Amino acid sequence: MGLKLTPVVKSTLTWAEIGGVVSFYAYREPAYLLVESQMDVVALRTNGEQITLQQVCFECPSIREGLVADYSGLLTPGH
Repeated sequence: MGLKLTPVVKSTLTWAEIGGVVSFYAYREPAYLLVESQMDVVALRTNGEQITLQQVCFECPSIREGLVADYSGLLTPGH
């Protein structure tokens, strides 16, 4: 059908030092799904709620640079 699906995940890395031993903990969790067609891009939360690309950038600012490169025209207000 000409759809491109792009999953967006949140990654977290934390560490703790206890008794001279340093432990690292990392995990990834799904955050959004971008569904791209020839005409539009739809952003969905993991619960299926549709949101705008602007909302994705506000909630997850670290991915804004990648979104601007791929979807620059859709990040302007009104899209």
